[in-house]
Amino acid sequence: MHLTDFIHMIERIAPVCGAAEWDNSGVQVASRCTEIHSVAVALDPSEANIEKAVSQGADFFLAHHPLAFKPQPLSGNDSYFRSVSQLITNDICLYSAHTSLDANPAGPVGWLAESLKLQNCKTLEPTAASMQHRIIAPSAASGSIPAVIAGSIRCRHIQGIGYEFEFDTEDIVYETAADHIRQVLPAGTSLLKAEERAGRRELGLGISGSLPCRLSWHEFVQLLEKSVERTFWTTCGPVPETVETVAYCTGSGSSLAETAFARGADVFITGDVKYHTALDTTGCIIDVGHFSLEEEMMRRFAALLAAGAPDLDITFLPSQDPIRLHPVHG
Repeated sequence: MHLTDFIHMIERIAPVCGAAEWDNSGVQVASRCTEIHSVAVALDPSEANIEKAVSQGADFFLAHHPLAFKPQPLSGNDSYFRSVSQLITNDICLYSAHTSLDANPAGPVGWLAESLKLQNCKTLEPTAASMQHRIIAPSAASGSIPAVIAGSIRCRHIQGIGYEFEFDTEDIVYETAADHIRQVLPAGTSLLKAEERAGRRELGLGISGSLPCRLSWHEFVQLLEKSVERTFWTTCGPVPETVETVAYCTGSGSSLAETAFARGADVFITGDVKYHTALDTTGCIIDVGHFSLEEEMMRRFAALLAAGAPDLDITFLPSQDPIRLHPVHG
């Protein structure tokens, strides 16, 4: 697959326009290759994971976390230098889908909402929205047209009408999409711009939704235990007697806790809760760990990409939670 087509596929699921302003989503280290065959996917672009990617012959590395949030000098033989050196030496492109992935509630970040069967889900902190467009080629064009063009334009044949092409404005502008479409159709095929879809796709951080039915605190804890693979959690704030509205944010999302509670959340699930956040919270926060929420998200992201690009060898590199529980015997 062409490198840019795969990046378009990533950004269809993790649109860069939805990323937070402070973030560094996108290409971290470029490569000279234009065609890719093997992709490594991991939560972190750690030195150990990059070595694994090299050993499996990957020419593309997709990580959730950026290699760095701001440019750093390659001034010492540290882990950062060795990681960049490995990537450049082995001609591996490193791409980070960070808050761009977090901001698409319909993507892999929605795995916990799916697992808990949350309904009427909404984002807690909107970052962007897009409008869907359609282009119709009304003639019955001959030949086979790909189901996806340029990584983000979806195509389907409608009997008796022709071909319908659909795309979102955060992925590609209309004029560019039309140019790509003309390249796969017979010369002279006319294009009709259909009306924009009424529904907008909202992008944003954090998800809030309702359980199918109200549960007791104990019942909810048992449900969450089945979804989140971790042997311990921490909680802070008042424990509710019952739970119906659940909100969560993957990674370090405790800054959204009060927003969640203001919107009626009974509990807020996240990782990396700090002392003063725990001290001041007005609702119940469950810290299940930064790693547990995002490791599963990236595992599902890898599977989603593999399903959409069967000709690529896409491998998920599992990691271990760097935070461990140490029992103290007094």
